[in-house]
Amino acid sequence: MTDRRGSRWSAAVVAGLVAGLVTAAGATEAAEPERKSVDIHTARDAQLASQLVLAQAKGFFREEGLDVQIKYFTAGSEIPPGMAAGSIVMASAGAPNAISLAASNFPMRVIAQIGDVSGAQGIVVRPQAGIRTPKDLEGKRMGIVKAGPALDLFGKFSRAYGVDQTKITMANMLPPDLLTAFAKGDIDAYAVWEPYLTRGEQLGGKLLHTGTQSYVPGAEGPKRIFSMACVLFTLESFVKDNPNTTLAILRGLRKAQHFLDNPANGEAVLEILTGPLNIPKPDLQKIMGRNRYQLQIDDALLVSMDSQTEFLHSVGFLRSAPKARTYVEPRFLREVDPGLVKIQ
Repeated sequence: MTDRRGSRWSAAVVAGLVAGLVTAAGATEAAEPERKSVDIHTARDAQLASQLVLAQAKGFFREEGLDVQIKYFTAGSEIPPGMAAGSIVMASAGAPNAISLAASNFPMRVIAQIGDVSGAQGIVVRPQAGIRTPKDLEGKRMGIVKAGPALDLFGKFSRAYGVDQTKITMANMLPPDLLTAFAKGDIDAYAVWEPYLTRGEQLGGKLLHTGTQSYVPGAEGPKRIFSMACVLFTLESFVKDNPNTTLAILRGLRKAQHFLDNPANGEAVLEILTGPLNIPKPDLQKIMGRNRYQLQIDDALLVSMDSQTEFLHSVGFLRSAPKARTYVEPRFLREVDPGLVKIQ
């Protein structure tokens, strides 16, 4: 894997080792966390949970004086109401979940990007239905989750390749139902995220495109048409009342990121993650190769989130369209490692 999606196994290790040496050389004793026990909510999903699980399993949170419990939700849609009700304090999830809270003027802050998961969103087709090119989707039956990234991805894909969506019979389905319908032959294609892309391939499907890669015959190769981030976000009151705890969490995640970035740890990473995420190692390796894990905040994150906000607002999913810069808070990550923050 040599493109940006797979950078965790290549050049990122150099930056990680250098950052680790700089940190070790200039480290000072960290302040005691105000709150030592913290629940962080996420999903059993390689896009969202990898660094969290590694930080817990390798004792990186414990080294920072924290007892972090990972709580798994069934769907990202559980997070906004849970956080609004106070039952969820911090979460790692797709950016649209944080965006929806910001759009409702809820006091929440994004404190880090966990990864660029654009390559783990995609379109699976049934070759037996005669679908080889994007235009072949016209006249076919397609399943899609009409809430958030899948719909946005397919819209951008259609514009990029001149696909007339009015000529496609679209069915709104949840991800597990997409697989069932695809296996039965009730739909010819679907747009969704991992692990449902890999599972569709196991059913005989073929990837036509992801957010970052074309598999269109004759036009294969890197082609970014969509951007999607996974972010770590929390209550505004949490970071105000617990700044040292917030820093300790980010330090633990930075250690996990360094561990993940080191290619020598590849097999160990899979061994640690396969059980908690309930994903077989061969599938996990494939899925992780489609993600770009990065603990950082940069302009690309803000642009990606603003683009998704504009789309979600345009289709009526959001009441307002706040700019990401109004609720992305870089100061904690900057204090942990200035090199991880590339905005002012």
